[in-house]
Amino acid sequence: MEILFQICDSDLLITNVDASYGGATHDAYIWRECEIRNHLEGLQDETVYLLGDSGYALREHMMTPVDNAVENSPEGRYNYLQKRVRCTIERTFGVLKGRWRCLLAARELHYCPETAGKIILACCVLHNMCIRAGIEGPELTEEEHQSERTRQVPFETAASSTQALQAGRRARNSLIQMLERNR
Repeated sequence: MEILFQICDSDLLITNVDASYGGATHDAYIWRECEIRNHLEGLQDETVYLLGDSGYALREHMMTPVDNAVENSPEGRYNYLQKRVRCTIERTFGVLKGRWRCLLAARELHYCPETAGKIILACCVLHNMCIRAGIEGPELTEEEHQSERTRQVPFETAASSTQALQAGRRARNSLIQMLERNR
């Protein structure tokens, strides 16, 4: 399942999904085209963050890890917490793919992208219904997780606009300082 961009909450509920892109499309490109990005960028005086891996460009509302952070430094502690929270999305993907095994990369959906997107969206809706009903879902085995990771498409982030990157750094530094104060 390489054609999905999703946002989830801490209960593994999928709160936003976009399955309208082709299989070779990277998350960072989808994020640049995503309506929720535009919504977040339009927020004034609100502290709202999404957490992304290093494949995303750091932005005011998209928090990414700090490169080369020293362990036990404020940046290292931020990276630890950021990764720990971000694991929720990986777990959500694991439960979703475990429950709807047609979404595993090894079981490609042999449909046009539009139909495959509708199937993925239906699986996400059913996943949320199962979560709300308290129906446990099977998670992927470690072997399946590894297989899914190796099939991810590498991506080089495009050159970021200096102004947006600086705003992202200021927001991330403020978040790091707030985390340090509340330790």
